[in-house]
Amino acid sequence: MLVKNLERGATLQILAYLFNKEKANRTDLRENLNAVMDTIYRALEKLKSLGLIEEVVSNSFPRTVEVYLTEKGVRVAKRVHEVENILHGNNNK
Repeated sequence: MLVKNLERGATLQILAYLFNKEKANRTDLRENLNAVMDTIYRALEKLKSLGLIEEVVSNSFPRTVEVYLTEKGVRVAKRVHEVENILHGNNNK
């Protein structure tokens, strides 16, 4: 079951964060999700293998990796956001 892949580590938190911010680098994710880098790396690899995110390496120095939701990732993240709103009693967005 693919949903089982999303319940581990920080995968759902990353989807929700990117849905609200559109893009982030790994350090942003670590700091804002309060997770260790190893957890972030594993979650990103899982999300990438599911086709939910795309990583783009910048040409600037120092090099950073920007993480974006794919079209499929936006659809999944939107559903996650809807579930959060239902659980918290919000009906907006």
